[in-house]
Amino acid sequence: MKSHYILQPLMLSDQMAVLLLAVILDFAFGEPPSFAHPVVWFGKLIGFFDSKWNRRGLPDVIAGAFFTFIVIAFALLLSQSPSLLPQPFDFLVSTYLLFSCISIRSMVDHAKATISNGVDAKKVQMIVSRDTSKLSRHQLCSAVIESVAENFVDGVLAPLLYFAIFGLPGAVVYRAINVCDAMVGYRTPEYEKFGKFAARIDDAANFIPARLSVLLFALLNPRALKAYRHSVKLNGHAMVAMAYTLRVTLEKPGSYIIKAGRLPSERDVERSISVFWMVSCLAVLFSAVLIVLKSF
Repeated sequence: MKSHYILQPLMLSDQMAVLLLAVILDFAFGEPPSFAHPVVWFGKLIGFFDSKWNRRGLPDVIAGAFFTFIVIAFALLLSQSPSLLPQPFDFLVSTYLLFSCISIRSMVDHAKATISNGVDAKKVQMIVSRDTSKLSRHQLCSAVIESVAENFVDGVLAPLLYFAIFGLPGAVVYRAINVCDAMVGYRTPEYEKFGKFAARIDDAANFIPARLSVLLFALLNPRALKAYRHSVKLNGHAMVAMAYTLRVTLEKPGSYIIKAGRLPSERDVERSISVFWMVSCLAVLFSAVLIVLKSF
């Protein structure tokens, strides 16, 4: 009989099986339903704290950090739940949790939907935070391509990397951090202080994955290595690498422009999806290799 305790890691064979099955589930189904999606739970939890906290100036920094810690603690406890279950339920729950942390198929589906009948500003608005109502066709295509590139780090490489290194807690806690940043990590008067901690810890968590992503893009096109010299922000390496891989110019009006080629079109969105599939497969392979190397 297998003994269970709260910090028991998965065995090598189990961790590899969880990785492969979680990826298969993602390829097949995309995302778990919202009501049973742990990442959605993290968003609702930080959203609840955000709605209840009245902005008070300097104390917002402390409050934001405290609430972010609560979400992270919840994620950590959730990631330990499989160790409380007997076989095979521990394996199944571990697989489900990792499946919920990665986002390959759903990103592809969302990106394809934006160009199903020409580029659709309303559908683009569903996957980006900027106002798409006044963007040109090329700027809309750019927004989609940027989102695809960013999601490679946030929804694929980083959670798989942290799973390979730290096991299930690494992936789940990373996603909790990432969601907190996505919800409150904005440089606006309302969130500048409240979301500062979430933004900074997300930057730290993405520091290595963002830079590592460039190497995976470079396996497809060595021009992607130019991202190391031309990165618009801490986690912008993947966007620059995607721009140079596709040889297109990406632009967020009023924020940045990455001049790597021609203006993007719907065809380039399709090409970015193909690149996303390929680098996602490379990320899975890289994570599997790390799991094996860690055993030695």
